[in-house]
Amino acid sequence: MTSVPKATLYSFPAGSVWSAVPLLTAVEKGFTDNELEKRVVNLLEGQNFAPAFLKISPKGTVPALVAPYEHTISEDLPTKYKSLTSTIEIADFLDASTLTTSHPAPSLSPATIQGAADSTFFIQLVHSESAPDPNALLLSFRSDEERQAKLADVPGKFLKGRQEALERYAKESEGSPDASGRLATFYENKIKENGGLLAIYEGKQDAQGWIEKSTKMWSDLSKTVQTVEEKLKSGFLVGDQIALADLHVGAFFARILAVAGATSISDLQSAIPLLDKNLVNGVKVGPKLTAYLTALFARESFKEVYGEGLH
Repeated sequence: MTSVPKATLYSFPAGSVWSAVPLLTAVEKGFTDNELEKRVVNLLEGQNFAPAFLKISPKGTVPALVAPYEHTISEDLPTKYKSLTSTIEIADFLDASTLTTSHPAPSLSPATIQGAADSTFFIQLVHSESAPDPNALLLSFRSDEERQAKLADVPGKFLKGRQEALERYAKESEGSPDASGRLATFYENKIKENGGLLAIYEGKQDAQGWIEKSTKMWSDLSKTVQTVEEKLKSGFLVGDQIALADLHVGAFFARILAVAGATSISDLQSAIPLLDKNLVNGVKVGPKLTAYLTALFARESFKEVYGEGLH
């Protein structure tokens, strides 16, 4: 074969919490640009709501991975592709992929039954309803002062950019041959959902309900921090070697620290106190979690993905 069809990873490196997981996986596995193509979908500009991208990711979410089916990557067959839109599935796929040819890459999936169980626990923890959605936490506010500050910062710009893009794409799709009306329904629901939160941010609707939800998010986060501290041992989450679970948990805490006001993975001494100020019920980031994040953020993969700052 003269060439092998590449997989394409769609992400937003500058601001998507879960896009970081496959990007970290790609670095840890040693993928080159010849093996994995990366395309940026700017969430601040609402590019994830473009009809063309919705064909790849029907919910308009990143990350998304378009990869060739292994049995069709032959010169005498037309290549067929599949689309993955789950962060967990994408990271698992990249870890299991055999396309990395530049050099052997270690598996990021634990080999033991206990290691697999521990890995599943931590991955499910940061993706479950018991932990706060890190995207929603970015948009949370617990006071009018915090609301006004966020309205003038990234959260406000994010909501406005989304709303403008949704309304523009909805108008452009009028008369679309999409007989099912899927696009129209999608845009209608998203405009209502995003517009409602934007109205709260702009002080046009009562914010009490969102303040209560935001308060609960930080309470749930405090429980999550406590759980991770209690479950941590020495080394990484499932042993002495880096695993996929570390990439999920690391991306989660990178976003949490960013929401708390931290800007860099290289200054945890300043970042952790910022997070502590936001935790409730007497919970603080403990010594085991501090040591764990210090070791994790020192890895080249985290330095590369978060080189321009926490997000």
